[in-house]
Amino acid sequence: MASDPDTFERPTPRGQPTRPARSAPLPPIATPPAVEHLPPRSTLPPGPERYDPLADLRRRADSDKPPQGSDPSGDRPVEQNAPRSPRPPLTQRLAKTWPIWSVGILVAVMGVGAVSAVSLFRIPNLPNCRAIFWPTAAATTRLQCAEAYAEQGTVEGYLDAIALLESLPSDHPLRDEVDLRIETWSENILDLAETTFQSGDLAEAIAIARRIPNHTAAAQLVNEQVGEWNQIWQEAEAIYKAAEADLKALAFQDAFAKAIQLLDLGNTYWETVKYDELTAKITASREDLNTLGKAKELARQRTLKAMQEALKLAQGIDSQSPVYSEAQSVIRQFGRDLLEMAEAALERQDATAAGQMLEAIPDSLGMGAEIADMRTFIDASQLAWQGGITGLEGAIVRLQSVSADRPLYGKAQALMGRWQDEVKGRTQLEWARQVALPGTTADLQAAIIEAQEISRSNAAWDDAEAQIGRWRSQIQTAEDRPILSQAEAQAQTGDLAGAIATARQIGPNRALSDEAQENISQWRTSLQRAEDGPLLAQARQLAAQGRLAEAVAVASRIGAGRALSDEAQSSIQTWRGQLQGQQQLQAAYQTAQAGTVSALAEAVRLAQQVPESSPQRAEATQALTRWSWDILRLAETEALVNPSRAIAIAEAVPAKTEAYAQAQLRLREWRAAAQDRPAGTITMP
Repeated sequence: MASDPDTFERPTPRGQPTRPARSAPLPPIATPPAVEHLPPRSTLPPGPERYDPLADLRRRADSDKPPQGSDPSGDRPVEQNAPRSPRPPLTQRLAKTWPIWSVGILVAVMGVGAVSAVSLFRIPNLPNCRAIFWPTAAATTRLQCAEAYAEQGTVEGYLDAIALLESLPSDHPLRDEVDLRIETWSENILDLAETTFQSGDLAEAIAIARRIPNHTAAAQLVNEQVGEWNQIWQEAEAIYKAAEADLKALAFQDAFAKAIQLLDLGNTYWETVKYDELTAKITASREDLNTLGKAKELARQRTLKAMQEALKLAQGIDSQSPVYSEAQSVIRQFGRDLLEMAEAALERQDATAAGQMLEAIPDSLGMGAEIADMRTFIDASQLAWQGGITGLEGAIVRLQSVSADRPLYGKAQALMGRWQDEVKGRTQLEWARQVALPGTTADLQAAIIEAQEISRSNAAWDDAEAQIGRWRSQIQTAEDRPILSQAEAQAQTGDLAGAIATARQIGPNRALSDEAQENISQWRTSLQRAEDGPLLAQARQLAAQGRLAEAVAVASRIGAGRALSDEAQSSIQTWRGQLQGQQQLQAAYQTAQAGTVSALAEAVRLAQQVPESSPQRAEATQALTRWSWDILRLAETEALVNPSRAIAIAEAVPAKTEAYAQAQLRLREWRAAAQDRPAGTITMP
């Protein structure tokens, strides 16, 4: 009986992992001595075919037989009546074909070895379990086929194996061993259900577990196992949904904390696939939120280029991202911002920039009506910028096309009202100009009154204010010009004080106030020079006579801020320096009169303080040079009787004097002599 390939290989269900039974390998069943109705064996069909050496030899023998009436060599047919040529001796034929015989013998030996190995290690053929009539089948045959089914490691294989053995009577000699196998296979089915659960298919895992026969011990664990699976699954789904809710709320820290909880559930699918999926969502959402933050930061620059880049970043966020809703809200806000920027550009009278702002608004925002209305605003504004009442009236007519059902109708009405007020204001300004045409003071004042009726909130007020300023300047010039002319006339006659008093009648912030102040400054300078010039000349004369203190006193009478004050202060500073030099030199002379070493040294110090700029500096230099030599001579005289005293005197010679170098030479000589002198030197008195 040919064996059936389904006995050994059954397709594994998709997504169903195959694993060996968790129990120890079953012991082989001892085959009874008599074989009960075993069907004849045959070779397996292609697939997982078992090797049958006897059948293989038979096939070879059949293929080696030459057909009847043909040449054994297979080259041509044998002619029955053809005469045969004499054959050479056997030894000669063998000698000529010895390589062929050698190879043949080697192949035969190898074939015998291969057949022997296969015979030793091959698995015995099993019966064709699908073709057996089971009501009359022997128990050993059932066991063999059940083992074959179970070896597939699938749920169907285990169930088929259990079904084959369950029909055996309870008093059958192999019943204990059969029950052991049924329990083992039931546990294996439960293991497969657990594997299916761990792989993420709860419904399939429960369905597999429910198929375990009810009379087995494993069936008693099914309800408990299914309950545990359902609890794990419900807990995992609740955690995942809560994490997704946190993601929608952009609470990434809370979402990640919940993702960590999936690692402790005891299910491989939730701990790996779903955990990785959730953490990937969290990471992607964080990146999307950072991208949206960059877009907002760019939008704060309020430039066209920055807004375009911000829109590109925000539009790149995927629709599946939890940040997508926020991104869409931000994109809508960007569209509103661009519309406001276009309106601001119109206020700056930049129609090109306004049009570019409108072009940058995405079509997906559905703001086509607002954009169309804003383009109407641009056309109307360009007409208004042409200037004059005609341009404003044309702009108003253009803006009237924005009907009440348009989104920017309110803005259009407000802008039309502003332009209509401007038309009224400019009309009023034109009337005021007509009033001012005669140019008299009364006409100009009347024109100012007419122009002041224009509201300060009116767009025409800036022009009206400038025109009012010009008219007031004309009036003030007409009023103040005679006063300034009178002051100039007084100055020409030498009455500078009177000219200044007259020019001061022109108050500040009037048309001729700057001109009047400039003349007053010139006249005041001339007057102060005339008043203070004699004082400064007298002080200089006193200083030339050497009466420096009197010169300083006279020059100090010129007050600060007057025309000659800077010149007087400069002279005073010079004279005070000279006076200080005189005083320092006199003090030095008086000190030197004592003639002692200390008096001469102090006189030198005072003389050195005479300023370099002082006329007495040269005299002070001569005096301190003379006094330094006097100190050295005193030291040389003292050295004859008291070298120690001489050293002390020579050390008093000031540096930077002519005698200092000579004093240092004498000091070295006297100190050297003092070191060579034996003990008992003379002390300084």
